[in-house]
Amino acid sequence: MPDAVIRPARRGDGPGLAAVWLDTGAYYAQLDPDRFQLPQAAGMAEWFEDHWLLASHDDHDRFMRVAELDGQIAGFVSASLEQPFETAQWQLLRYLAWRRLAVHALVVSTRYWRRGVGRQLLVAAEDWGRSGGATLIQLDTAIDSPVSVPFYERGMGYVRQSLVFRKRL
Repeated sequence: MPDAVIRPARRGDGPGLAAVWLDTGAYYAQLDPDRFQLPQAAGMAEWFEDHWLLASHDDHDRFMRVAELDGQIAGFVSASLEQPFETAQWQLLRYLAWRRLAVHALVVSTRYWRRGVGRQLLVAAEDWGRSGGATLIQLDTAIDSPVSVPFYERGMGYVRQSLVFRKRL
């Protein structure tokens, strides 16, 4: 299978980004409807254009790349560099003294799953973070996802670090 073209997001990508986001939203809303929702489609392309794309171009500590395959946006990754805490010497978590890469979103349209698109996007983010001085990457995913958990653990070598608990009040 041909590799996707990984490139910076640009004006005009909003409709493709929205389509991938909605596709991913449908998957997660079906997986865990109590936690996830299908986002509202109206205005989403503009939201991506105005919020995501402009922010990633104006901030050198933010990373936004899209994967283009078969002339379509197949997925995207959004990440940012996090600085060490000024109070790291008093914190319990060792990594708070390190420059870190936080992945906020890694989404691939379901029609492009298992074609290497997610791997290419994540490797691009890892390379960017490494070149920016990051020594650790962090992200989260739905623990019950039969797609993302094996991808990160077996496919990309990530390890579980913690659990997030919740309880409705």
